[in-house]
Amino acid sequence: MIGKPEELRALTHELTTSAWTLAAIGALFESKMADELREPRTVAEIAVKCTAFTPERIARCLDVLAAIGVVVEEGGRHRLADGAMPFVQPGMRPTLVGDVRSQLMQALAFLDSARGEAPVTGWRHTDRAVLQAQGDASAAFPTMFKMHIVPNLGDLGARLERDGAKFLDVGVGVASLAIAMCRTWPALAVVGLDVADAPLGVARENVARAGLADRIELRKTAVQELRDEAAFAAAWLQGVFIPKAVLPAALRRVHAALEPGGWMIFPSHAGVEPRARAVGALVTDLWVGEPLAQAEAEKLLADAGFATVRALPGPPWAPKLMVAQRAPIAESA
Repeated sequence: MIGKPEELRALTHELTTSAWTLAAIGALFESKMADELREPRTVAEIAVKCTAFTPERIARCLDVLAAIGVVVEEGGRHRLADGAMPFVQPGMRPTLVGDVRSQLMQALAFLDSARGEAPVTGWRHTDRAVLQAQGDASAAFPTMFKMHIVPNLGDLGARLERDGAKFLDVGVGVASLAIAMCRTWPALAVVGLDVADAPLGVARENVARAGLADRIELRKTAVQELRDEAAFAAAWLQGVFIPKAVLPAALRRVHAALEPGGWMIFPSHAGVEPRARAVGALVTDLWVGEPLAQAEAEKLLADAGFATVRALPGPPWAPKLMVAQRAPIAESA
């Protein structure tokens, strides 16, 4: 408990330092610094290629990054730490940058909303930068999904690779996940649902730019109004963007839309550590949903008709991933 005014100021100072540290990580990967730091470099060498910052600003940023172990300094030269090196790669870099930018921009939007006269509910962002950053934060998921999750989900890998396979992306946003799914599985087609015009407009541009208009169908449709039957090998549903009152109907419709034996991936944002849990609940409220404990998510999925429901192991800081399977025909008989 904060007992003295100076304790609150100390806390805000600590958190401000964290915010600027996060911004420094984002700047590292948004600029050319990260590329230069694949090999040990002096500040002067980095400044030749990283013209967005002065040499002095590069040095200051590197000091911040070295203090948290993202960058290693050795004899006047700097390099990326081993654990940061993979994020230079094209597949992982946009996800990290998108996550950092999305969180900072949405936090500022939340702060701005405090000046309003009435509450703003649900995902109402129209700023293209916010929308794209939020989408980019999910772009690396298909690779991780294929490598680490699909092998544990029966014949799902074979289903996604066959001609005519379809994937349902509920809350398609700007289509970053849909595009990455198509690139990961070359025979796959995607149907993306969203109810907001702003992200769908950006999604259409992104899909056209990616040359995937023939494989990604974008629909302005609420998931509870979906009428496809037994059409999809797999589905992704972010429950945090769906009001809790609507979620049971949404899950039933996704269940019906899956092929027998198809799988749904359902992230649950309920954290474990008290502050993480509280922050997750706040963010989810801003997005219109409600954080679900694992037991709540399991019950909702079972009530929707899924035969197999389980939580996947993962790092404690990440949203819990639930997977749920529609019963194969042999089990339904």
